[in-house]
Amino acid sequence: MTTQTAAKVSLVPIYLAVFGVFTGQQILAPVLPPLARDLGLSEVQLGLVFSVAATMVVLTSGFWGRQSESRGRKPVLLACMAAAAAGLLIFAVIAQLGLAGALPVTAVFVLVLVFRSLFFGFAWAGVPVAAQSYVADVTEGERERVEGIAKTGAAQGLSLVLGPALGGLLAFGGLLLPMYAAPVIIAVFAVLVWLRLPREQRHADRPKPPKLSPFDRRLWPFLLTGFGLYLSLGVMQITVGFLLQDQLQLSSQDTATLAGAAMLCAGLPFLLTQAAVVPRLGWSPARLMRTGIPLAALGFLGIAVSSGLTLILLGLAVVGLGLGLAMPGCTAAPTLLVSRAEQSGVAGLVGATNALTFVVGPLIGATLYRLGPSLPYLSAAAVLGLLFVFVLLHPATRAASRSTPPSAA
Repeated sequence: MTTQTAAKVSLVPIYLAVFGVFTGQQILAPVLPPLARDLGLSEVQLGLVFSVAATMVVLTSGFWGRQSESRGRKPVLLACMAAAAAGLLIFAVIAQLGLAGALPVTAVFVLVLVFRSLFFGFAWAGVPVAAQSYVADVTEGERERVEGIAKTGAAQGLSLVLGPALGGLLAFGGLLLPMYAAPVIIAVFAVLVWLRLPREQRHADRPKPPKLSPFDRRLWPFLLTGFGLYLSLGVMQITVGFLLQDQLQLSSQDTATLAGAAMLCAGLPFLLTQAAVVPRLGWSPARLMRTGIPLAALGFLGIAVSSGLTLILLGLAVVGLGLGLAMPGCTAAPTLLVSRAEQSGVAGLVGATNALTFVVGPLIGATLYRLGPSLPYLSAAAVLGLLFVFVLLHPATRAASRSTPPSAA
């Protein structure tokens, strides 16, 4: 068996881990707004639940990067999956008690913040970090690294497509059914990872991993680019439902149904591009960014000037295609510029940067939309336009077209 074949086989459990945890999270997406109202929580309180969880990811991604380096990728991955499942299970029990009137609203809110935001956010943060670090460990060369990163992103994209749909179907059995299904799904995938993920070399004897700064000259250009890409995605996700309802004069129920279908128009190209197109293209990270960023900007411009459903859906599909090309390149590029000892640090910084967009993105998107329905999309297009110029001109991003992996440190 060749090294490349062995790496591809060994990465399948990594894709399953990412898919399982993200699916367990996304199943709850269509359930949480009506559940929050049934529990007596306000929209602001629900928003705080999401923001605190994202903040935990920002604050702890670096910690999990160092833990995965010293303790091993597989142990950290399994521990985080188990803790994430436990957090969601306790969250489901809290919801059931709240719906039954056994807990006052204030107690429900505090417990949800503790277990859904702090505990689950802390555990969830380690999964993408350990997964990306594992990919960097077992891949060699630019093409193989980009393919591994792209397929990890595709596993996440698949969960974004299937998770909400599965949650909506399970909700026909009541709001609590998806709540209890989510931790079960994560636990099942954790067992698969435990059984199928190959053992790693010992980490105990490794020297203490270096602590990387987000301002490291090798890394900050890609962290900045990734922040812009994920920020544009977050702005779109928070505002597209409002745009559809206002432009088409829809009821709340019709808006929810159509918004789900609209996000599918963006999610499917995003998924298919990372799963099938990027591995077959064999492009360098720089070429992926140079191609994907302007495509996504074009899609946002199309949404901004749209006057009907067809143009909105077409714009969303172009955005999904562009981001599906650009994000794997942006994520893989810094892993090719650092030593093996620094891979977990890179993964932690990438995870923290991406999570930061989910702290500020909804607020920025909602504020811009109140000022004008087209402003979120024009702003996203402008940000991506500036990123495109940056990627073309900055020496670090230009060098990503000829990156070679450094020797192990």
